[in-house]
Amino acid sequence: MAIKMHLHQWWQRYIESSFALSISAHALLLLGLVVSVSVAPPQQLNLDMTPLTDQMPVLNATFIDPAVTQAKFDESKKQAQQAARAAQQEKLRQARERKRQAAAKQKAQRLAAEKIAREKAAKEKAKADKIRQQRELERKAQAALAKKAAQAEREAAERLARQEQEAKDRAREAKQQRELEEQLAKEQAQMQAQETQRVMSEKQRYSVLIKSTIQRNLITNEAFKGKKCQLNIRLGIGGVVLKVDKIAGDDALCRAAINAVYKPSNLPVSRDPAVFAQLRDINLTVEQ
Repeated sequence: MAIKMHLHQWWQRYIESSFALSISAHALLLLGLVVSVSVAPPQQLNLDMTPLTDQMPVLNATFIDPAVTQAKFDESKKQAQQAARAAQQEKLRQARERKRQAAAKQKAQRLAAEKIAREKAAKEKAKADKIRQQRELERKAQAALAKKAAQAEREAAERLARQEQEAKDRAREAKQQRELEEQLAKEQAQMQAQETQRVMSEKQRYSVLIKSTIQRNLITNEAFKGKKCQLNIRLGIGGVVLKVDKIAGDDALCRAAINAVYKPSNLPVSRDPAVFAQLRDINLTVEQ
């Protein structure tokens, strides 16, 4: 196959060369001469060559008209040239056609290759875009998770800080409350002590007044000297005697003391409710 193609290429180069054109022209000329000799009528030529008759044979030759031969040669040459030009033009046309087809084929191949390259590039670009989009989505997802984790951590830290601050505030408030309560309790205790002292002082004073009133109303008797009587007196509002009971002591002195308690319409009592509450039920010792 390679030898055949090589011979074909050699033959193409040969027929397209000027040497082949010259050979074709001479071959056509020779063909025309042969045809002219065959067609032209034979003419006899008598030569007088006496001295040589014995030595040379007789030759019979045919005369060819030069003008006719030249015209035929020119016509044959012209036809050959026209045929050669036609063949050359056909070869050129075929060569141009082959070149055009080769160029068209190359262009089609180039366009197909470019199309394949474009499609491949488009696919690679789409693949790269998809990978980039996927990576971008992953990056955004990771960023969102990191942001969410940071937000949760920040909120947890803030919540812990608030809780610690609230605990500190509660502890401070509780301390302040305890201190306030202690201060109030202390003040109340002081006030209560003062009030108690005042009430007891008032109770003591009115107890002395009540005892003095009873002593004044007690019947004097020499028999009562050196004796004592302990009484429980219950008083109502305004010093009204509600009940008198003997606790201990001399019976005669106690009877006289009880009469002395009932003798006044009212015993002296304080209008202060706190002091009066201490005088509603008192124990007194009467002596003479």
